Order: sequence, then structure tokens, then C-alpha cells
Amino acid sequence: MSYSDEILKKQKYFEKTLSSSAIYNTYLRNLDMADPFASHAWQQLSAFDLSELGLSLLYSIVPREFQPLALDFTAELPTTQEAMQGIWMVFQPVDFTKLYLWMIDMRTYVIENFQEQFQTELLMGLLGKAVYGVTPYGRGVYDPVIAREFLRSTFHKLRLIRTPDISWQKTMVQIVDLINMVGVTDEHIFNRLMCILSAQRFAFVLGLSVLGVSQLTETDDDLGVIPIKTAKGEVGYLHFRTLDHLQLGFILGITPLGYGLLLPKQTMYKLPEGRKNPPVIDAMLKKIRGIIQRLPLSTFAYTNYQRGDELTNYLNNQRTDQYHALMSQRNIIEDWVDKQIPPEEANPIRNRQYKNAVLQAISWRAKRHSWGYDSWKYLSEDEFKEWWMRHWKEQGLNETTLKTLYEGLEKWLKVLRQRKLDLGEKIRRTRWALALLS
Repeated sequence: MSYSDEILKKQKYFEKTLSSSAIYNTYLRNLDMADPFASHAWQQLSAFDLSELGLSLLYSIVPREFQPLALDFTAELPTTQEAMQGIWMVFQPVDFTKLYLWMIDMRTYVIENFQEQFQTELLMGLLGKAVYGVTPYGRGVYDPVIAREFLRSTFHKLRLIRTPDISWQKTMVQIVDLINMVGVTDEHIFNRLMCILSAQRFAFVLGLSVLGVSQLTETDDDLGVIPIKTAKGEVGYLHFRTLDHLQLGFILGITPLGYGLLLPKQTMYKLPEGRKNPPVIDAMLKKIRGIIQRLPLSTFAYTNYQRGDELTNYLNNQRTDQYHALMSQRNIIEDWVDKQIPPEEANPIRNRQYKNAVLQAISWRAKRHSWGYDSWKYLSEDEFKEWWMRHWKEQGLNETTLKTLYEGLEKWLKVLRQRKLDLGEKIRRTRWALALLS
């Protein structure tokens, strides 16, 4: 790519994302997208959060550890010193432990959210220490962080980036096999979330259903009836009565033995005054409402760290320079990949797949913001390589070529990851440091 082409790319990026007109248009687009975003947030986050709240009890992991359940941010106006450094909005993660004690203590979680007659059995079911590689996962609490990381966030993250059921399922199985999570199969994580998503679409369940999306519940002998497709590809109908049946209950043919509870017909949740939501549901609903209301402010998350003089000229804009540095690194990597692919394999589509594979090998262990990726950081390099090779081989890529690429990449893999992180953090750190000093 010529020098003039590089300059043009920088200018186009600036005009589309960072200029004054781009910021204004982004703000308007966010307003236009408010209703679709709200619908998507209610459907996605409520299903994920309720699934994770059920897994919390089944696996004895405190709710605070789950993401996106315990993931939210506040937005505040900057001080004068911060504004002078181009900090348009100050975003801070919400500390849920200060808002809800039950988020950090399983005993409090049970006592505050479930009726008294069920508390003893639920507390007795909380798990003790497990032996890694021996105890089936979910029958004890593990000290190693890798397995817990995948369960608390990564499996749900993979659902977002691998939405087709077969792809998501296959990726989960790869991970479970890799890190020896004995007893965990797609039959549990997959089926449990599919139950909740199906109930959200084909029934009306308070705390889960979305107006305008969910249907009125079909019933059979006082039980709700919803269609369900299991991890084995079997299609059938699920009968349930309450939300906790979907989250925690043992469902014959859907829930593996040992990964569900035999529940009473009526809900175990506390319903203050007989009709109000239990605290855990109220907390979830409050979080989702806040995320929806703050959508327009995301404009300033995209365009933060720009002083006034940087909004009018891309040559003065450090965010544009940051983008150019990251893209230059990517272009060098992709050019190198092109040269490693054997002539008999080379074609535009195949080359693009190999480039995506190499970029994943670099970036998935060097994420700054996105939740759900910490699991990859805790894997050893050999474990990550094993997973990466298997993953892309199952996408149809040649194992020998993949091995050649990874071995060639290993020489400078750590440097590339660190450079990616440093480039991404540099402007933010500099602007905050200048704001503190001014």
C-alpha cells in the first residue's frame, strides 16, 4: 500500500468516527437505535443473567464472579482539568459488592432470595472442595482459575460471537476436553440456556419475557409448554411452571443427572408482599434499564480522549495516529501470512481464513476491554496453541500450514501482544496523567 493510500485511510477513519460531524451523527444514530437496542438488551442480558444466577447455585460460584451479570458502568461528567485533556465522559465500573451483599456470599444469596422453607436444602447443597481432573465439574469447588473462568463468563461470551448453535456447541466441547473439566458437557450449559431462551420467546415469564416479543404461554395441565432443541439435536417440548424450574430444575431428558434440583411446583423465590420481585431479579432489571438509558452516552465512549484542536484536523489527532499504528501492525502481519501459505492452497478466501487465525492467536490473549476473554490469558501457551490448532483445523484449514504459521509467529508473539496492549492504552494513560498534573 502506497504512502498516499495510508494517509487517505487515516483521513477516512477520522472523518467517519472522530470528527465533529462524525460524533454528532453517531449520537443521532444511537438515538435512532434506542428501541432496537432496548429490545436486544432485554432479550440477551436477561437470558444470560438468569442463566448465570442458576449456575451460581448449581456450581457454588458467587454471583459477583459472573459476567455479564456483574458487569456495568456509570457515566459522569469530567472535571475541568479532565475536559481540557479531551476526556468527554468518565466511565467507571460498578462495584456490585457495595450495592448487594448477596453478590459476594452464597449463604446471604440464598437467605435473601429464597423462601425460608427451602433455604436449608439449598445451603446444604453448596459444594465443598473438588479434586481437579477427578471430581466432575459442578460437584465441587475448584481452586484452579481456568475452569471457573470459562464457566463464569467465557461460555456465554462464545454464545455471542458464535451464535449458531452447532458452532457454539463445538467450541464448548473443545474447551471442556482441553482443560479436563470432568463431567461438564454441552448437555448442561447448552440445554440450560436454550430452555431460558425458548421460554423467553414462547412463554410469558415475569422477569424474563419481553413485551412485543414473547408470546402468551401455552399450557397443559397447569404447566407451561415450550419447544426445545437439545444439544443432541433432539426436538421436543418442555413442561415447566416457574422461572426457577428453568434455572435450577432437573428436567428429564434435558438436564444431565447431578446438574439439576428436584423442585416444588411453586416458586422457591421470595416474593415480598406476595407479588414483588425477589432482590436478585430487581437488581438484574435495574442494571438492564440503566444500560438502555445510557445508550446515547456510548457516543462519548467511542470518541473519548480528543481535545478541541483534534476534532478539526486528522493530522493533529492522536486517536487517528493510534488507529494507524494498530492497522500498520496488522498489515505487516497479514503480508507475512500471505507469504507462508503454500501456492496450492493460496486463494483470496483461504488466505483470509489464515489471516483471521493468526490475528486471533495474537488478539485473544491481548484484550483490554471485552469481557469473557480472561480465560485465554490463564491458559499456558501450549494449551492455547493446542486449542487454536484444533479450532482452525475443524474450520477446514490445513494442519501443517497452521503449525508452520504458529511456529513462525511464536518468535514475536509476546512482543506483538504487548505492543497491541501498549498502543491501545497509551493515549488513555497519557491523558489521565496530564489531567492529574494540571
